[in-house]
Amino acid sequence: MRSVITAAVLALATLVAVPALADSGEGRGKQSFPMPAAAFKQKVDTRMAKARERMEARASKLSTEEAKQLRAKFDAAVAKVNAEVAKATADGTVTKEEAKAVRQASPHKGKHGKHARAGKSGHRAPKK
Repeated sequence: MRSVITAAVLALATLVAVPALADSGEGRGKQSFPMPAAAFKQKVDTRMAKARERMEARASKLSTEEAKQLRAKFDAAVAKVNAEVAKATADGTVTKEEAKAVRQASPHKGKHGKHARAGKSGHRAPKK
């Protein structure tokens, strides 16, 4: 009898907790707007840190002059994104439209690499 009650309580708790977690917008790729400025800035900073790591990995394979140019181009892009982030976070909250403006400031918007262009078989679709 005790195990039946325990199972019922756990099932009820699950039914209550799952929808609450689903609505929070904390999942991968799901942000809820308006978002606090600090949380948005942290997300952007995390993405910029990852991008810098990838850029440095690429720069390590280039000549000194090419690596210098790549770093300068990257720093210019980061400055542009940071300027948009400063505008978006000025009032303490970030709306969806402000977040889109930050995304538009990125030099790699809409580029998903060769995998986005490939078909299901992994080969590019023929041009029409």
